[in-house]
Amino acid sequence: MLIVDDERCVHRLTTVATCHACVDSCPTGAWSLKADGLEFEPGQCDGCGLCVPACPTGALALAQPPELPLHRGTLDLACERTTGPGIRLPCAHALSEARLLGLQRNGLRRLIVRTGDCSACPRGTAVRLPERVDAVNRVLQRAGAATISLMAADEALATEPPRRGFLAGLLARPAALLSTTPPPEPDTRRAALQGLAARGVRSGLWAVELDAQRCDGCALCARLCPEGAIDWLEGDREAGLCLHMERCVGCGICVDACAQQALKPGKAGCGAPGAVFRQANCSACGARFRHLGTTAPRHCPVCRTRTRRPDRLVVD
Repeated sequence: MLIVDDERCVHRLTTVATCHACVDSCPTGAWSLKADGLEFEPGQCDGCGLCVPACPTGALALAQPPELPLHRGTLDLACERTTGPGIRLPCAHALSEARLLGLQRNGLRRLIVRTGDCSACPRGTAVRLPERVDAVNRVLQRAGAATISLMAADEALATEPPRRGFLAGLLARPAALLSTTPPPEPDTRRAALQGLAARGVRSGLWAVELDAQRCDGCALCARLCPEGAIDWLEGDREAGLCLHMERCVGCGICVDACAQQALKPGKAGCGAPGAVFRQANCSACGARFRHLGTTAPRHCPVCRTRTRRPDRLVVD
C-alpha cells in the first residue's frame, strides 16, 4: 500500500512547481497531473514502488518497505516477474539511493539482481537501478568509502560457481535466518543526504547550476527551497546567494520559480558557485537594489523599465 503525505509534495509548497516525477515513473497511469494538481487513483496502482524513490521531497512511502537482509556483504534481489532465487521485490528498480546508502553503511558490497527483460516491461521506463548505483558510488568514491558492485544474477553464478547452492536455497530460507538486519531507514532523498552528512561527506546526489549573470538577486529561490539548499545572506553593502548542494533533493522548485531562468538542473559533485551582489540606492526613487559588478547603475530595475517605457503603468 502506498502512503501519500501531500504536505510534502512540491505542488503544495508553491503553485509554480512543475514536478511530475511520480507521473513519469508510474507504469500504470495511477498518477496524473491535472490543472489543479496531482491526482492518484489507488485502483490503478500495481504496488511496484517506483514512484517512491522518484519523489524528491519524500511525499510517498510504502506502508511495509521490504526487508533486505545481507549475507556476508551480499544482497540478492529478484523482481517478481522472474523465476529463481533472490529476495523478491515488485521491481528491482524501486531500490532508492537512501536504501542503497543505508545498506552500504551496514556492510553491503555486492548487489546481485535478477530481472526479466526490462526493455519490454512497462516498469522499465523509470530510472533504473544501475543509474542509482552509479550515482551512489560516485559520491562514495569522493568520500573514500567502499562502493557497491552491481552484478546480474547470471554473471554472479558464472564468476562464483560455489555460490549456486546459496542462491538456489535463498528463497526457501526465512528472512530471519539469513541475517540480522536493522529496520529500514526513511526511504527519502533527505534521508540519503543526512546519511552522507553523518559520515562527513560534503557532497550530494542532486544539484542545480546558477548563471550569476542572469540572476537579479530576488532571493525567491532561497525563500522557497524546502531543504535550505539555497541561502540568501545580506550585509550592509553586499548580499550573496549561497548554494549548499549537499542538501539539494532535486525537487526543481528553484528552477520553476526563477523568472530570469538563472537556475537549471546540474550535475552533482561539480561545485556550486553562488553569486555576490552589491547594494545601492536608486537615484530616482531612492529604493535599495542589488547589482552585479563594481559600478552601480543609477536606477533600480523598476525605474530603468519606466525610463524605457514611461507610458506603462504595470512593470513586468
